[in-house]
Amino acid sequence: MPDWTPTFAVDDLAVPRRFEHGGRAVLVAMVDGRPHAVADACLHKGVSLEGGVCKDGVVTCPSHWWRYDLRDGALQGSPGEYLDSYPCRIADGIVEVQMPEAAPALSLREQLLAHARSGRSTDA
Repeated sequence: MPDWTPTFAVDDLAVPRRFEHGGRAVLVAMVDGRPHAVADACLHKGVSLEGGVCKDGVVTCPSHWWRYDLRDGALQGSPGEYLDSYPCRIADGIVEVQMPEAAPALSLREQLLAHARSGRSTDA
């Protein structure tokens, strides 16, 4: 079972904050007094959501205005589209996130093949 990773003090989460662990960027937020963590990469272009406007538990991508519910990672207006979300808890005033074990690093060849198969552009 993956370990719990300490992130931020509850008092430091007036706005969602980003951290990285095991090659994953994660956005941590408090919504209605409970901690939540989602992948910090907009599904549109992979832009960080940190710094986006957050209201009523929904964060807006600062780059292209896609909106995500921080409680479950749901993309607003697109049923079935979600950011990865991670279990959270509070221990001694610190939000801890249960991160999955890091995937083995891909070789350069595997990275290039995965990029080619995705058909996505790297243009912003």
